[in-house]
Amino acid sequence: MNIPRHDWPKALACQSKQTLKALLDEWGSQWTIRPVQLTQTGLAMLQLRDSAFNDPYFLGEIPLASAWVELVTSDGERFQGAAQLLDDDSEKIELLAVCDAVLAHRLPGWQALHQLLEMGLHQLSEQQAVRNAMLAKTRVDFALLNAAEDDDDD
Repeated sequence: MNIPRHDWPKALACQSKQTLKALLDEWGSQWTIRPVQLTQTGLAMLQLRDSAFNDPYFLGEIPLASAWVELVTSDGERFQGAAQLLDDDSEKIELLAVCDAVLAHRLPGWQALHQLLEMGLHQLSEQQAVRNAMLAKTRVDFALLNAAEDDDDD
């Protein structure tokens, strides 16, 4: 697996909850899922630092969800997974934490999840390409503006 673990939640979040749930339900009867920490959803304050004086300031609130779960197999083995995402859906973040455990420990079904992971990364790269194209259209060459001002002075 060459996809960094910190990208897994973002890529898998491109899939619907129903898709993830259906896939995990195929093997889920083999596991007992227990929360290591209660799932949390809500708002987090986004703190940045001023570039001139390096003083902290709060830009605003962002939705944040996090989950940390433990999968216990029928023979008593324990595997942990966690996920954190800029979202407020508690059910989806729990599914993503279970997916993290399955992928990290290569539990049964990890190949199918890996395919969903690759599909999600492909969707994210397509979205980024569209954003980059939009950004390129709005780029301004200030050197040309300066030359136009000089022409007006004549």
